[in-house]
Amino acid sequence: MKMKKVILLFFVLISFNAFASEEFKNSLMPSFASVVYDKNGKILGFFYKDKFRLYTSIKDVPPYLIKAVVATEDERFFEHKGVDPISILRAAIADIKSGRIVQGGSTITQQLAKIIYLSPEKTLSRKLKEAAIARELEKKLTKMEILELYLNYIYLSNGAYGVRSASWVLFGKEDPSQLTLAESALIAGIIRGPEYYNPFKHPDRALRRRNFVLKKMLNLGLISKEEYLKAIKEPLTPLKKPNVPNSEGYVLDLVKFEISRKKILPLKDLYSAGLEIKTTVDLRIQKFAQSVLTKYTKMYAEKHNVENLQCAGFAIDKEGRVLFVVGGTDFKETPLNRAFRILRPIGSTAKPITYLTAFQNGWSPLDFVSNEPLEIFTGKFWWRPENYSGRFSPFVRVRTALIKSINVATLRLAMHFPQKVRRNMIKFELISRSADFDLSYILGSFPANLYRIVRAYSAFQDKGILKEPFVISEIRTKEGKLVYRGLPVQKVVSDVYSVEILRSILEDVVKVGTARRISYLTRWFDVAGKTGTTNDFRDVYFTGFTTSFTMSVWFGRDDYEPLWERATGGGTASPAWGEIAEYMCRLIGCGRFVPPAEEIKKRYPPPTHFPEEEMKEIYYDEFINKLGEDEEDFSSGY
Repeated sequence: MKMKKVILLFFVLISFNAFASEEFKNSLMPSFASVVYDKNGKILGFFYKDKFRLYTSIKDVPPYLIKAVVATEDERFFEHKGVDPISILRAAIADIKSGRIVQGGSTITQQLAKIIYLSPEKTLSRKLKEAAIARELEKKLTKMEILELYLNYIYLSNGAYGVRSASWVLFGKEDPSQLTLAESALIAGIIRGPEYYNPFKHPDRALRRRNFVLKKMLNLGLISKEEYLKAIKEPLTPLKKPNVPNSEGYVLDLVKFEISRKKILPLKDLYSAGLEIKTTVDLRIQKFAQSVLTKYTKMYAEKHNVENLQCAGFAIDKEGRVLFVVGGTDFKETPLNRAFRILRPIGSTAKPITYLTAFQNGWSPLDFVSNEPLEIFTGKFWWRPENYSGRFSPFVRVRTALIKSINVATLRLAMHFPQKVRRNMIKFELISRSADFDLSYILGSFPANLYRIVRAYSAFQDKGILKEPFVISEIRTKEGKLVYRGLPVQKVVSDVYSVEILRSILEDVVKVGTARRISYLTRWFDVAGKTGTTNDFRDVYFTGFTTSFTMSVWFGRDDYEPLWERATGGGTASPAWGEIAEYMCRLIGCGRFVPPAEEIKKRYPPPTHFPEEEMKEIYYDEFINKLGEDEEDFSSGY
């Protein structure tokens, strides 16, 4: 196999006369890891297989490092043409004196030839092939191109291949141009024995080796005495342990999902092309949201003695940029990304669609809707939907029905225009056109996930404009060429006025309704949202928005068993949402909605749907005068 590679190399070298050395150099490059950054340039993780190697151009390699490598591995590199007879003779004399092989005599070009094409066996046959290939490489490549290939190929301990990977793993510096003289000398010294001189396993050996390289650079006149004295006083590495490249996580999972879904590039390139992927995620928010949701999950599990409890969270800004994605308590322990890779009923999270449809069709928040018990024949059985409290009332105002999340009143409202509700659910991309829509969908019996929920609620936040979430802001090749830019994708799904009416009521959900647990946030900024709890307390949600973002939080069990009695979106999901929202608003700023809710309320259309004549007097006497007290019991998590 090795001989075939050698023959192939010669064929390629001969036929490459018509091509530039730059193209030939690129054809010899190995596979490189892709780096994923947050919006502020912080590393989120890497995509790679087998070897962790980061690409670096020779122009980004500090002169100190080039000098150190040449001084240590091949001090006549810029003079010979691939093979150095003087080095070979010197090595042979050293080997004879010691009675064993102590010096190899291979030039940097020969080492590169061996790394790319040959086996590590020490035989005369291999050395001859190595020399022949090295001479051909020198004909086709410049010295700096050879160095670039070499510095990207070499193994430098702790799983790091190439000097940029070593810079990050050994010193925590993603940019090798930031390497100091001492750090450059250590890297150069490690080349000869990556594990023998491993600075974390064998720091004394590594220190002696580094100082040997520095002394040699001084003797060759490559550094001054002052530089030498300063460098030998520097610590071996500022890290207590090597950096370990993270190649998994909920954000990386979303990045891969988006690349595949949008067909941005072949997934194999993600693991080999050395791409630089900048995301919209803020690492500070990502870490905080993960810690908060994990904390609440563990707290609830312990308090209620619940197994298999999990969490998820998802947030986007006003343009649709993903700010964080949490798919569970810990990706290593539970890699399923529940934010977008599962589908579960969403409960009362779906109810705002019904009320928006009502406002689009001339209903006023001040109108009345029946809240009497209801029986619906499904074609197979009679369905008797219940209110969370188990209680009913003759009538209830439309706005109160949403604030208190009353099931039967919501269903009775939707029965005035069920097909229009269905069309809105499709338009808001909560369900597909092929979904078998029925009235249970009004109460959120259909399956969805946080990705779809946040996308739908983004239109409630901003004038009826729905935003498609996106996490990739740009992708560049390893050379820095832009190949993809993520841009907002938006569409108008509602008129502005109907959305403003809905938003004003969703603000009251937080202030006095089912999400009043987080009403404290309104002291600093406006919040609107909706709780959601599914049948038998299996799933709890809170989805809300501020002037800056839309966010949804979920808790549930992977085995789909109930949580605990009276687990609701308001009592269980909203506290975690509030803690994350407060932190996010401190970082990115949140303000007051325009127009404010009080101004919108003044412009509510006058009511046109009243109780029956004989019920008016009873309703006004017994319900309106005691609305806050009486309706408190009508909160519903369904």
